[in-house]
Amino acid sequence: MSVMGSLPVNGSIIPMRCLVGATVIFNNPICREHFRLRLGLPGRFSLTKPGQFVQLGCRIPGGGQNQEALLGQCVEWDTAIHPKLTQPELCGELALLRRPFSLAGRGDNAAGTWIDVIHRVVGTGTQWLARLAAGDRVDLIGPLGNQFELPDDKSLGLLVGGGVGLPPMFYLAQWMHQAGWDVVGIVGATTRDLLAVTCNSGQEPDPGGLPTHCIEEFSQFNFPAVVTTDDGSQGLVGRVTDGLEPLLRGLSVPRRRQAVVFVCGPQAMMQATAHLTQTYGVDCQVCLEQAMACGMGTCQSCVVRIHDQPEGVGETGDWRYKLACTDGPVFNAQDVVWA
Repeated sequence: MSVMGSLPVNGSIIPMRCLVGATVIFNNPICREHFRLRLGLPGRFSLTKPGQFVQLGCRIPGGGQNQEALLGQCVEWDTAIHPKLTQPELCGELALLRRPFSLAGRGDNAAGTWIDVIHRVVGTGTQWLARLAAGDRVDLIGPLGNQFELPDDKSLGLLVGGGVGLPPMFYLAQWMHQAGWDVVGIVGATTRDLLAVTCNSGQEPDPGGLPTHCIEEFSQFNFPAVVTTDDGSQGLVGRVTDGLEPLLRGLSVPRRRQAVVFVCGPQAMMQATAHLTQTYGVDCQVCLEQAMACGMGTCQSCVVRIHDQPEGVGETGDWRYKLACTDGPVFNAQDVVWA
């Protein structure tokens, strides 16, 4: 473990951002395209909180690749003949850049720390991840980013997740259980076989949108959940906002003041959720999903537009860029410039 940043606390040094080698504990399919990957880390990993993420290497770590070959070399060739390429990223499929993954859970025991990430197979890097088996080695950089906040004057959390936006909701449910909050999960997908959750046997999601203990990731903490699918193949037909809106409408005014909506998923889904919560006067925190090359503010590839005044107060167009990787990925929903 090499320390890339550290913070002195009570005379000790707690690593903040580390390059860590990890061992695959399991890599289980959840649905048609999603996998839950559990990684075992040596010793006790740095303190983590829901909303944070890791940059995961999606190729053989360390000496598994020919570093000289990755650098390539200058070649000359006849313009009438195609050159012979030797770099592995050109000759075959190789994910050179790390991929960001939100933490979906964490545990600490005598053997060290384990963390969960959930990945969807969409390209070269995640195809490599999908082939991992118990005992395989990977490396990661983390923990990175900021985290969801649990205000002291609130007590009800509505956790909204869609697609690969579900993982931080699972980790957040774990923390909110420990903090004594009431929680309802609202999860969505386009269709049943893309729903990246574990459904409890004998407890189907309610087609009318009533919260039930149907999802293991929430029910293990005694939290109910609402499931929505665009095609109605499971749970309520519609989008996550169709599951959230009746819950908000059913809250008394004092209870709304106690509520916070936490959301992660596709941008259009988060934007619709942010507008809905504003209508009902409920606080909302969003975990933005942005493409990242480094995760540490170096590449400047994950910029997002944020209102320059608190909660969007100010003249139209009064905004500035912030980085999702270091300023976020969690922001107040009303501070984000959505359009």
